[in-house]
Amino acid sequence: MDQSDEDLIRDYLAGDESAFAELTRRHLGGVYSFVARYVGNAEEADDITQETFLKAWKNLKKYNQSSSKFKTWLFRIARNSAIDFLRKKKHVPFSQFDTEGGVNVLTETVADAEDLPDTLLMKLEDAKELHATLALLPPRGREILLLYYTNEFTFEEIGALLGEPANTVKSRHRRALQSLRKILESNLPAGGQGHAPINR
Repeated sequence: MDQSDEDLIRDYLAGDESAFAELTRRHLGGVYSFVARYVGNAEEADDITQETFLKAWKNLKKYNQSSSKFKTWLFRIARNSAIDFLRKKKHVPFSQFDTEGGVNVLTETVADAEDLPDTLLMKLEDAKELHATLALLPPRGREILLLYYTNEFTFEEIGALLGEPANTVKSRHRRALQSLRKILESNLPAGGQGHAPINR
């Protein structure tokens, strides 16, 4: 039976260097995928991912398993590193990470999107197109979709990561899906008419 993350952390702190290597192997793909889609730049995602695991290694003694799962703690580091990158490189105002403001956000009274997320995302034909479309969403909505559907976090875990109640996360998730559906309807042909697909 595979050791839990917490078991590996305990072994590493007790002197087993290979335990942290296993933690890295276990979570490297998930962290990289989240960061790459969050910042939309594969080369920069490499650097941010490396920075994430370096910070985790340096601060592992501070990790408190009673307050959160290791995966949640690790992704919080990844998220903060990605936000720092966006602030420095793209000059994204801090307020954008704390609001659902913007023309793509629908009110909560709008009905839930009819298409499931997998169906919506299947309409995007390649990774570049996916990145371009997700970039049109407000940052908070984008990260919730990535954490929930790509990294399989629960709403409760996302809430712990973002410091928000689970119900707030669910509300933001619903609005992000509505925004995604609206963006796709605006950019993908419908009934032979409409705008050309993104990045075509």
